[in-house]
Amino acid sequence: MEKTTEPNAPLSWHPRHGWSNASSASVQLGRAAVSGADSPDRAPAIPMEGAVLYHKSIDNSSVRYRHDPRDRDALRTQISWGLFVVLMLLVLSGPRLSVRHSGYRQAQLNERIETLIAVREHLKVEKGQLEDLRRIAALAARRGMRETGEGSYVFPERRPLGAEQETAVAQLLRNQQ
Repeated sequence: MEKTTEPNAPLSWHPRHGWSNASSASVQLGRAAVSGADSPDRAPAIPMEGAVLYHKSIDNSSVRYRHDPRDRDALRTQISWGLFVVLMLLVLSGPRLSVRHSGYRQAQLNERIETLIAVREHLKVEKGQLEDLRRIAALAARRGMRETGEGSYVFPERRPLGAEQETAVAQLLRNQQ
């Protein structure tokens, strides 16, 4: 970025990214100054004991920066590479996580199957007890029913309900208690 005091001033030179090389004259002077340790031009080193440093404030409010469009392009490429890496991590780890989750699901289904098998066995026993012919014959005898032959039908007699007679549901409830 180049500093300028005007908002949209054109750049005087093409901005560089990274370390910039100093001008050749300053580099040569620096080398001469470093290499000439005992040269008479060079000032002797001053010790920093007792030195007083003053704070100087600088007002940079009028300085405006012109942004280099390559910075925006570099940011876009970095964001797109980051999104690509995240997407690849999801794609590569997705099947492994799915397999791990399916193992838990399989264990839950096995437990559910075991409970359903136990319920089915209980219902089979209960159905067998309810279909027991001796039990049915005892219930029919209590209700006053009789066994008929193969081609005959018996119609129950319809009697009007009096005060002393119970309904069939009440009789069944009383008999089962």
